[in-house]
Amino acid sequence: MEDMEKKILPHIPENPDSLKRYLFYLHGLIIEEAGIRPRSEEHGYYEYELILQELARAGFIVVSEARKKGTEVKAYAETITAQIKTLLACHIPPDNIIVVGASKGGVISAYVSSMLQQTGIYYIFLAGLFEKCLQDKALRLYGKVLSIHDRADTLSITPALYFQRSEGSGNFKAILLDLDLGHGLIYRPYREWLDPLLAWVSPA
Repeated sequence: MEDMEKKILPHIPENPDSLKRYLFYLHGLIIEEAGIRPRSEEHGYYEYELILQELARAGFIVVSEARKKGTEVKAYAETITAQIKTLLACHIPPDNIIVVGASKGGVISAYVSSMLQQTGIYYIFLAGLFEKCLQDKALRLYGKVLSIHDRADTLSITPALYFQRSEGSGNFKAILLDLDLGHGLIYRPYREWLDPLLAWVSPA
């Protein structure tokens, strides 16, 4: 358990190891509103800590914290962007940096990508590329971008529109799952999104 605690951090370490891979996990809105193991009437418990543990078991240094209620998207994106810039300044290769955003966390991740404009970083959006956010004409994705969502999700998730807008600024792929989980896809460390995530970020 102690070893696992060393792999899951609320922010980047003071002395980053250039041989490690750093994964930022940005959770969904419900954790802001109801704590680290919230329960949705529709989807059940959001197993935030289990998700972090699975990602750490995969070999990453996981950077994640439960955000405060009412966290402002762009301000928090600036916080994550500053941490990533610090990693880059410490000679962490861009392809050793991964940003995973679920739902609202995906919105934050999109702004991180847009702010950094760094094509070597990996981004995985779990039901997080919402059509409504495209109203911000300046929002554009950069990097190695994978979007995963479930066909039964009732929210308007439109990765193709993001990819079209961001043409020329990265590599883009979308996976549409047929699990009938809807937005509940983000609530647990399902292999159906974990395995494609791990394949996407595997070194060539």
